[in-house]
This record gives sequence, C-alpha cells and structure tokens, in this order.
Amino acid sequence: MARLVAAGVELRKQIDRRWPRRDRRTDGWYGNADHARRISDHNPDKRGWVHAIDIDADLDKNDPKAAQRLADQLVAYARSGQPGADRIKYVVFNDRIASGTYKDTWWKWRGSGYGHQHHIHVSFTDKAPVTGRRPFPLPILNGKADASGHVKPRP
Repeated sequence: MARLVAAGVELRKQIDRRWPRRDRRTDGWYGNADHARRISDHNPDKRGWVHAIDIDADLDKNDPKAAQRLADQLVAYARSGQPGADRIKYVVFNDRIASGTYKDTWWKWRGSGYGHQHHIHVSFTDKAPVTGRRPFPLPILNGKADASGHVKPRP
C-alpha cells in the first residue's frame, strides 16, 4: 500500500490550514498511469513511499502571487540549512525547476520546459518519511509573509 511521506503530509496540512478554501483541482500525490510509465517521485518507491505532492496554484483569489511566493519560500528554505530543510529534493513551478540535487549550482531556477503552470510540484528526499513531521517554517504558511518573502539562505 502506498503512503505519502510525512513531509508531504505535513506540508499539505499546513497549506490547507493557511488556505482552507483554496482550489484543490490539481492537487495530488499518487502517480497516474502516465507517471507509472516513467520514473517519477509520484510513484511509490520499493518501500511504498510516495515522495511528491502537487499543490494547486490557485491558493487565494485575492492574492494571485501567493503560489509563486510559496514556491520561492520552499526553495529558500531548502537552501537555508535550517533543521528539516534537507527534506526538499526539488520544486517545479511556472516552467522552472529548482533542485538541491545539483550541489554545484544549488537552488538556482533553471531553464524552461518544465511546465507546472497550474500547480506547484514538490519532491521530497529519502529523509522525508522519517523526519518529515516537523512543520515547515515558511513565513507565508505562518501568516507572517513579508514583501520579499525570504527565508534566510545558507551563506
């Protein structure tokens, strides 16, 4: 039986708490038939863990930039070195990908051709099933988003 990693459960719970009336039409975590034909973090690993979630980009009708700020803060947090930041493998949104798996460039948004205009894709590392229950300390999720929306990055 497939299970979503604890980090995915926690992030989704925080997002639902922050935006209880958000659009969920493109939310998901378990891979469909298209995902099953290729390597995808939406497919269960050999232990049954699914390492990805999709979050619909329509978070707040009154704040059309909320999804971009959430994606930016996830990337900044992953780069920050804060406790639990190593749970995030990569983020895809608005035709860009930011990945912690490329240590030489760290979390730089790269290129186009990645799709995901209607939802944010978040993939989680192998640490996520065990250590994922820690809340994500993102300003936007805690109602404390400032104009820049930054989390202090690693030097």
